[in-house]
Amino acid sequence: MLRVMTDRVPALLADVPGLGDVLASVVTLHREHANLRDRIIAAEDDYLRRIAAAHQAGQVDWKGLISAYEQFRAWSKDNGLGTFRDRWEAHIQYDRSALTRYAGAMPQGPDGMTWTGNTGFDGLDSKSCPQRGMDVAFVLFRGGGTPVFIGFTSQFRLRLKKLATDGLIWDSWLARLCDARQDAVEVRRELVKQYGEPNIAAQRVPTESPDVGHGGSSSG
Repeated sequence: MLRVMTDRVPALLADVPGLGDVLASVVTLHREHANLRDRIIAAEDDYLRRIAAAHQAGQVDWKGLISAYEQFRAWSKDNGLGTFRDRWEAHIQYDRSALTRYAGAMPQGPDGMTWTGNTGFDGLDSKSCPQRGMDVAFVLFRGGGTPVFIGFTSQFRLRLKKLATDGLIWDSWLARLCDARQDAVEVRRELVKQYGEPNIAAQRVPTESPDVGHGGSSSG
């Protein structure tokens, strides 16, 4: 049975003194509440749009997103609007667990932009290296800091796994956080200038001739 809000006193309650005025007040308040609810949702959606844009622009990091998430969740509990997760993910496509994972894997270097590790792929800690979706430029080193590969990617661990599967050998690495793929391309060029062209001779264990010359850098 469809129930529609009305300011008319039901026939069975017509004899209750003053009920018409009270009912009219209740209906007015409900309508004001509905209007206020719409305004709250619009304001909160604007909040989420601004946070998402700031994150894309590199102005808000993963820890900042966690702070925004907790604020938004607190508002939802306070105003009883509910469904905050769907509204959050409509603007920022990371749930709370993903935010925690990304925040925990933020660059550990003093510049806040750089990860380093003294391992090959087998020793790579998936929780403390660049996560999927993070644009980075990176260098792989072997034998006391000789660069054997310089590239860029938004899927760091997967890219390194592919390189390891292809036979690339390294014993330390460096990755630098970038704002976007275009920035990663430029940062890769800077890393080539800083560390020199990758040494192809040091990339793999020699199988035939040990006298392989030096070559150029690779991207990915």
